[in-house]
Amino acid sequence: MNRIIKKAGILIVVFLAAVLVWFFSSRQLMEQDETIYVVMDDASLPIVTVEMLGRTMNRMPGYCQDMGSAAAGDSLTVLPEDRMLPVHIAGSADGILGLSYEIRSLDLARLVENTRVESWETEDGGIVAKLPIQNLLTKDREYLLRIQLDTEQHGPVYYYTRIVWTDAAAAQSMVDMAVDFSEKTFDYDQAKSLVRYLETDNSEDNSTFGHTGIRSGFSQLTWGKLAMQPTGPVQTVLKELDGAMSCVELNYLASRTDENGETEYYDVKEAFTMKWSQLRIYLMDYDRTVNQIFQGRRSDYSGKRLMLGIMNEDQIDVKRSPNRKIYAFRVNRELWSYAADERSNRAVKVFSFRGDDRNDARENDSRHDIRLLQVDDDGSMDFLVYGYMSRGNHEGQLGIVGYRYEASDNALEELFFIPAQTSFEELAEDLNRLAYLTEGDMLYLMAGDAVYGIDLKSRENMVVADALRDGSYAVSADFSRIAWQDGGELYRAGMLHLMDLETGEKRDIRGESGEYVRTLGFVGRDLVYGIADESDFWMVNGRVENLPMHTIRIINDRMQEETSYEKSGYYVSEVQVEESRIHLKRVVRTGDGQYAPAQEDTIICNAAMGPGKLDGIGWYASQDKGKLYFVQLDQEVKSGRSIHLTVPRKVSFDRADTLELRANDQLEEMIFYAYGGGRLLGTAVDFHEAVELAYAKMGIVTDRNHQILWSRVNRGNIRNIRDPLAAFEPVQKYLEESECGGISESQTVVLDARGCSLTQILYFIDRGIPVKAYTDGGSWLLLCGFDQYNVTVYDPKTGETYKAGLNDSTEYFRVRGNDFICAVQLP
Repeated sequence: MNRIIKKAGILIVVFLAAVLVWFFSSRQLMEQDETIYVVMDDASLPIVTVEMLGRTMNRMPGYCQDMGSAAAGDSLTVLPEDRMLPVHIAGSADGILGLSYEIRSLDLARLVENTRVESWETEDGGIVAKLPIQNLLTKDREYLLRIQLDTEQHGPVYYYTRIVWTDAAAAQSMVDMAVDFSEKTFDYDQAKSLVRYLETDNSEDNSTFGHTGIRSGFSQLTWGKLAMQPTGPVQTVLKELDGAMSCVELNYLASRTDENGETEYYDVKEAFTMKWSQLRIYLMDYDRTVNQIFQGRRSDYSGKRLMLGIMNEDQIDVKRSPNRKIYAFRVNRELWSYAADERSNRAVKVFSFRGDDRNDARENDSRHDIRLLQVDDDGSMDFLVYGYMSRGNHEGQLGIVGYRYEASDNALEELFFIPAQTSFEELAEDLNRLAYLTEGDMLYLMAGDAVYGIDLKSRENMVVADALRDGSYAVSADFSRIAWQDGGELYRAGMLHLMDLETGEKRDIRGESGEYVRTLGFVGRDLVYGIADESDFWMVNGRVENLPMHTIRIINDRMQEETSYEKSGYYVSEVQVEESRIHLKRVVRTGDGQYAPAQEDTIICNAAMGPGKLDGIGWYASQDKGKLYFVQLDQEVKSGRSIHLTVPRKVSFDRADTLELRANDQLEEMIFYAYGGGRLLGTAVDFHEAVELAYAKMGIVTDRNHQILWSRVNRGNIRNIRDPLAAFEPVQKYLEESECGGISESQTVVLDARGCSLTQILYFIDRGIPVKAYTDGGSWLLLCGFDQYNVTVYDPKTGETYKAGLNDSTEYFRVRGNDFICAVQLP
């Protein structure tokens, strides 16, 4: 009996020892971030690339929804001379049931070709096929190609790229140069040949490796002392090719070994804007962004700092729970949380699309981001994931997913999905304007030109405001208040609405009889608005320039009038709100509908500003790594104490709803899209504003279908329109009958280019488009040619054509408001 008890005791001791060994081994693996956690399905959609310009490039993400022309900006494919386009489809060939393609005009109005591919070859588990594109294309004109894969698992999957049939020699030279340039930056000696492309400026910020530009120093370009090296394949994408101009984007993973012998990983994106000539290729703009992938290792926690590393500021933010004990932070498209108490330090990798395979381009797709809404005292939180869903329940769809993380269950719950037929950049622009969750679980967000309210308890949604035109609405810095003008009218609104999203309280503000009201912005939570007489319109050359206001008023946090500004004889034409200061541009009346600039004025307010975007984020300068960002902690992480790292153990979809957001009214005005460095820089209803956005980045301006309306780079040095009056006559009726910025039935876009400089509008003359330039008293001239020193002018009053100095003409039109109009014929 004693022997049996003794044996049992030995077995128990052995069992307990095994449990302890397993526990500490598992914990050590977790701390080293080597445990594989699976909380959502891996990416499974096939990857499609094209063979062009001597390399495999233009990776296209698969969509399980029809995207129309929304994905047109992703890439541009140059067809071979025989138009037989080779495509590579990576993934299981067994699951592909059919392959077809469709070609349309960029506005989708005209179907050019719809063909089913009957045969293909299998290679390394994937497919190689050739698309036999017919001879129905116009040379040098862009079209939209949609490739359709019929799959066993996902049904129809769509892939999009723009295509152009053109001479490929210049394009290949520029793509080769971009790839060669990137490779040489990792070798100091080879990189010396790149110096001729740089425009190094000593005033340029070389303090961070997070961003490198064409004006950066040579050491910055060659990674300093980082000893950085590329890891895995480089994704090469041709973004634009317009005449002699091209934009090429490279995406890849890079790595280095830190001072502790551990490997750090970085997302790198390079954008090249180039201009080709027979003599050489000119680098017009270069942009490299680098963002470290946070791994949550013990070495990332140092003193009162949670180190994020080399980052760009738009990739990081932090929120804290009301009790200040929980830190939730977004870093490089991932969401984490950290909490410390007397017993342990706990970190949770709440959400990430990145998987175990760092080289899988699908799980490292950058076309998504996270918006953190709120954090509870127990570590639970609500957040949005928006953009392209590269894995999980909505793989291959683009939209917004609402999530709730329950800390007590260590589980994610999907609340809703909002599908969107737009680009990721536009979606991000909307949510940057408004995304706010109230304590009562009402979510308010902007989508398109409307604001919606979503009850997270019932999943019901409503339209709060629609037809919101830029300049007709404003949102407070903390997103808790919104004001908008009735009907989306910019200058003719008789009423504006002010709403406190947290309480639901709403106030309507009206002017007196014969008055209009204008929303001007917020100082903290205080609304700034203006009042103008309906007879005070500022008219320039028959078009409304502005509606100067005689009174400026401020409504405080309690919905009461706080301040009123009014000066006899003065009107306010523009208002700029800058923290606690309101800068007023003033004018005086000089005649009926005429005004002249006056001395500016400023209103200083004492409203509370609230936290800034980078509150809780700090940085310090490292000798070798430059500026390093960190989350500022209140208490030091105790030395010797491990970090308990976990991920959600499951994701729940069973109660999720798909929401369709539909506005009652939509704006019909034209939207201009500014692109630079291969990405969307912003949108505007004012053509001049879009040009200004694109100008510094050597960019382009397009319509919503990615049809180019203006380009900074693609312009020659000399051009003359032989018969300017004849070239101008066909579009004169549109200038008289159509509203500027609108599209006629014959696809003529009338552009109000007021505010653009003479240099900027020379692009149109280079395209053979005369430009109408107003002078004084409604008179106008026709600009019809230029060279390096002069601009050619046609005077319709005298019928004479003459040349004027380019510098003198630039100043002449500037003092007269740079008032230009032209008409562009779309293909």
